[in-house]
Amino acid sequence: MNYKPSKNVFLLGVVSFFNDFSSEMIYSVLPGFFVSVLKSGAGALGIVDGFADGLANFVKIYSGRRSDKIKKQKIFIFIGYFFSVITRPFYNFATSVTDVIGLRLIDRTGKGLRDAPRDAIISLSTAKNQVGRAFGFHRTVDSLGGICGPLTAYFIMKNNPEGFGTVFMWSFIIGVLSIFFIFFIKDVVADVKEKNINFSLISSFSSDFKRYILALFFLSLGTIPVTVLLLKTQNLNLAIASIPLFYLAYNLSYNGLSFWAGGLSDKFGPRRIITIGYFVLVVSYFLLFFADKPVTLVLSFLVLGLFQALTDGVQRAYASALSADEYRATAMGIVNAVIGFGLLFAGVVGGYIWQYYGIGFAVASPDSLFWWVFLYLFLIKIITKVISRI
Repeated sequence: MNYKPSKNVFLLGVVSFFNDFSSEMIYSVLPGFFVSVLKSGAGALGIVDGFADGLANFVKIYSGRRSDKIKKQKIFIFIGYFFSVITRPFYNFATSVTDVIGLRLIDRTGKGLRDAPRDAIISLSTAKNQVGRAFGFHRTVDSLGGICGPLTAYFIMKNNPEGFGTVFMWSFIIGVLSIFFIFFIKDVVADVKEKNINFSLISSFSSDFKRYILALFFLSLGTIPVTVLLLKTQNLNLAIASIPLFYLAYNLSYNGLSFWAGGLSDKFGPRRIITIGYFVLVVSYFLLFFADKPVTLVLSFLVLGLFQALTDGVQRAYASALSADEYRATAMGIVNAVIGFGLLFAGVVGGYIWQYYGIGFAVASPDSLFWWVFLYLFLIKIITKVISRI
């Protein structure tokens, strides 16, 4: 699959690489930070991630619509990354879950501001028959940072099991590099007639797009955040310093297969790839539930990474195919928000159930495993039929 990214796509990949390098250092140690420093558990972690992402979802819709209206994406991308990076050294002063919630809210607000305009630039800077590859390329470079971040955090924590402060400061320094490369990115203006543009959030999009985002919402309800799933390491009594290694396994799979998945999307169509991806998610939950050794736990996170590779960039590529150029950032904001609202539910409810009833009820229990998986597969089947009509 020959593909040469445009200058904008390449630079956005570099920006995402350094930001993910930075953010994943923190993300990979956050479960350990909650357990050892904040003396909290999966319920609090799920709430923190869930509500932080919930706020980001509203911001994503705003930034997408506003970006389309003023025909500028770069300013939202810059402010968004700045908000996220500036929070990172302040984790050093966090002494309670409330402190972390505040920092995560600011961080996720930044993500909400940048995601839709960034995705719009990627799609508008790429030929229509290569959009899947473009998003796959971006996710691959992004995930390379996701590999370097947990690996760096692991070596810091291995040499100093209480070195959370060192992780946070290095995360900030590396994050500053992501902001530098934004200055070289250029806004992309859709070539449309001004009089034809209607920024009504609902009427601007086709019924196909509306059915698609509805399907994405229900599918995302079953996606428990990775930070919560990483707490499975504590069920196996593994060292806190080892948590980043399992997150690294997840990112290795995600990184290595994202571009390949994007190519499959361009060749066979995104609907099939998305459907396969959610079946893979069910398989990863099976493996996670039965994992009783480090090697089987690594395998479950590798499969989980495959799920992300098959769905993350592909879902956005499909959204770009179902939306007009002049509404591209708005469309990306809606898609990101809808997925995020599903994750909000999954994070809060899944994290709470995990903490108070155990992993068996959050993912599956011995007596309900068959029925839980059957219902989720049935949901995928129904939603697949809905998408197939698009």
